[in-house]
Amino acid sequence: MNSIYKIKKGEAEILVIDFSDAKEDTMIKTLLEARTLLIREQKQQKVLGILNSKNYITPNFMKTFRNEKREAILFMERQAVVGLSEPKKWILKGYNLVFNRDIRSFDTIEQAVDYLAGESKN
Repeated sequence: MNSIYKIKKGEAEILVIDFSDAKEDTMIKTLLEARTLLIREQKQQKVLGILNSKNYITPNFMKTFRNEKREAILFMERQAVVGLSEPKKWILKGYNLVFNRDIRSFDTIEQAVDYLAGESKN
């Protein structure tokens, strides 16, 4: 299955970036492919990142996340992520605060999709 795909909920189209079970090199490659797509399509999009317990957010991944193809951020209308452990959720809160971002963490894909589709404000 492709790790980058789109789903629809109601009128909302959501770009899904599935990092499940991926190692660092694959995660970085997937991130850059998704950002390239955002830049190429040149439109506001809702983005869902999926992780699981087998993923590690390494310093090299975070460096890429912060620095590479940053212009893609301009096309991210809303962002959500699922699959974070409690410590990773706290790290995300710190990241949001330091970098003035609003990436939301959810426990389930359904909750994240509802938020991205505008059916939930949480």
